[in-house]
Amino acid sequence: MQLTIDISDKLARQVQPEREHLEEILQLGLQLRRAQISGLRREFVAFLARGPRSNDIIDFQPSPAAVQRVRDLLQRNKEGSLSPEEEAEMDDIAEFDHFVTQVKAQARLHLRAA
Repeated sequence: MQLTIDISDKLARQVQPEREHLEEILQLGLQLRRAQISGLRREFVAFLARGPRSNDIIDFQPSPAAVQRVRDLLQRNKEGSLSPEEEAEMDDIAEFDHFVTQVKAQARLHLRAA
């Protein structure tokens, strides 16, 4: 498929050196845009903004609504009925779960060092 779009001169200058990678850039941009809607990510960011202590970080659990959303997505994934947006959300959740695991591990190390 060929796509024609109008962009600003400034953006055109930025895009020019990356012409061979535009498809990849668009894919990544779409994934990022879709992933930003993850409720789990928003919950954890709000939690961190409250300034939790290491013990609080270790004890963090997502809300029942977030857990249910993950269960629903997993079930729909098994059925093969996820939309592209939901697939991006699943990818974000998997990546984000890894990030939370790392944050909790650092919190444990911080407690041991204290």
